[in-house]
Amino acid sequence: MIPTIDVPTYDLKLPSNGKEVKVRPFLVKEEKLLLMAVSTDDAQEIIKTTKQVINNCLISKDVNIDTLPFFDVDYLFIALRAKSVGEKISVGYVCLTKTDGIECGGKFKVDLDISNIAVVKDDSIEMDIAFNDDLIFRMKYPSYSVIKSITEKDTSIEKTIKIVAACIERVFTKGQYYTSKDMTPDEMASLVESLTNEQFMKLEEFTKNFPYFEVIGSGNCTKCGKTHSVRYNDFVSFFQ
Repeated sequence: MIPTIDVPTYDLKLPSNGKEVKVRPFLVKEEKLLLMAVSTDDAQEIIKTTKQVINNCLISKDVNIDTLPFFDVDYLFIALRAKSVGEKISVGYVCLTKTDGIECGGKFKVDLDISNIAVVKDDSIEMDIAFNDDLIFRMKYPSYSVIKSITEKDTSIEKTIKIVAACIERVFTKGQYYTSKDMTPDEMASLVESLTNEQFMKLEEFTKNFPYFEVIGSGNCTKCGKTHSVRYNDFVSFFQ
């Protein structure tokens, strides 16, 4: 019989609403799943595996990964990574300092303490965007799956339309409410495409102010000696 091994538990607060959730660290089998997913270089596989691992580690059962804002999921993953694999990661940088118009080009490492992860969020952002009393959009932050599945194959305008459509929670027009649950993603995209440029730009502005995670570190260029302060938010590196 295989012995049962107790694992520690931790309390984390979701950045979006301050809700406290209880988690456990990754196990070896889950670290293996993550590394295998990254090795495929398949965005959909990485998304699916990340969600699976976070779900496995969530002891609180009243949390739905599929409906959480994307930055909550990013935060949970990185916090779990810090508790499970270690709080320090080393990231490579190239020095872009210019002397007499010539870039240094020196390569150096920055050690990041990911236990110091912070989510940068502008609380002044309005979730209701009104064009007049008869046309009001209630916005929301998109889910992890949506924000991570916007592919590089999409054109710039296609990406923006998809993201804007995913951010609409409901629309009030002509005395009626329409929710995102009433429409398919294609119908939501068609709704966005039916807006005027002025209306579209106001909705697009909301997407330019998403919360984001950030880890701050510093390192010295080995070539020119300059000290660099860096702000890091490259999610994939935290699989390493």
